[in-house]
Parts: sequence; structure tokens; C-alpha cells
Amino acid sequence: MKGLRLFGDYAFEFLVVTVLVALSAASVIFFVPMVVGVTGYFKNGIDARRFKDIFTTIGKNWKILIFYTVFQLVIIVFPVLNIYFFNTHPDNINYFVLAVSVIALIVGLIYLATAPTVIVNMDLKFRQLIYNGIMMLFGSLWRSLLAVMLIAGVVALVIYYPYALPLTPYAVPLAISKLMDENFYHLKAKALNVSVFELKKKENQDDYIDETGAIKRDEMEKENEKD
Repeated sequence: MKGLRLFGDYAFEFLVVTVLVALSAASVIFFVPMVVGVTGYFKNGIDARRFKDIFTTIGKNWKILIFYTVFQLVIIVFPVLNIYFFNTHPDNINYFVLAVSVIALIVGLIYLATAPTVIVNMDLKFRQLIYNGIMMLFGSLWRSLLAVMLIAGVVALVIYYPYALPLTPYAVPLAISKLMDENFYHLKAKALNVSVFELKKKENQDDYIDETGAIKRDEMEKENEKD
């Protein structure tokens, strides 16, 4: 019974997140804030996250999101349009513009993978975001490479196979948020000189106990359900 309920939770979550991300992508300008919002949503486990977390995350970080959105749109949209144009009009190809577009796109993909997790976990200015977005790569190079490859795969679908895109709005943000969360934990644990296990254990305890030392209501309800 519990497995069936969990399946239903994931199915409904898949539908809602897919629709929200797809609508934001169609609008273009709201796509980047939605990616950040979904990253904040996926930060919690399936039993703890609520759809309002998406919009709470966006609202809480609206100032940095203005600058980050403009940055991402410029560094991703224009290179994609250039590459798509040269791919469909090979007679008009300009190799210098193509090379610059590819480099800019790679940089944009890196920040699209790392910056949302940085924004969700840190209170910082745009210049600090640019620095920390690069530093996130070093939490684990293989996880970072996998995250960038996932986004690159989506971009490739946009350019070459757009009909497969409906499969990506849920799976890709979920996978990238989990990969980058692990990177963030590794960097934070290294800075605090503790193990990742100890850091996660401490954060779980903080989530379970409120500032007065009392067990949080949601956790009490879960314990009562178990009983």
C-alpha cells in the first residue's frame, strides 16, 4: 500500500513539474527562475517537499534571479540560435562565430548546472555566484561532468530532436539537483573540516528540531503515522 502511494506521489509530481517547466520554457524568460525553484523543491525528500517550495524559492531569491536570468539567457539562447542557424544553413557558416557560440554555450551549461544549487543554498551577490558556480565543479568532477552532459543532451534535443523533449523537464532537473547537492555537501564538509556523513547527520537533526528544541510538527505527524 505504501509503495502504491509512493508511486502515485511520483506520478503526480512528474506531471506537475513537467507542466511547470515546459510552460516556463515556452515563455523563455521564466525558465531560469523555474529551474532554480525546482532545484529548491527537489532539495527535500519526496515526503517533505511541497509544490509551494518552488515558488517560495523563487520569491526568496528574486533579486539574484534577475541578474542570473539575464546572464543565462544571453549566454545560452544566442549561441543555441547561432548553432541552429549554421546547422540549417551550412552555406552561411561563420567558423569564428560558431566557435565563440560553442564556448559561450559550454560556459552557460556549466552555470545552468551549478548556479541553481548555489542560489538555493547560499545568500550571495551575482559576482559571488559567478565564482561559486565554478567552485561547485570541484565538489566532484565526475558528478559535474555528468550534470553538464545531461544539460548538453537537452540542448542537443532542442536543436536536433525536439520531439523527445517532454521526457526531460522532470528527470533532468531532478538528477542534476541531486548531483549538485552532493557536490555542495562535499565542499561544505571540506570547508568545515568534517565528513559528509557528519554534516548530513547534523542538518537532519536541525531539520527535526526547531529553534526552541521542540520536535517539529511535521515530524511528529510522521512518527504518529508510523505508530
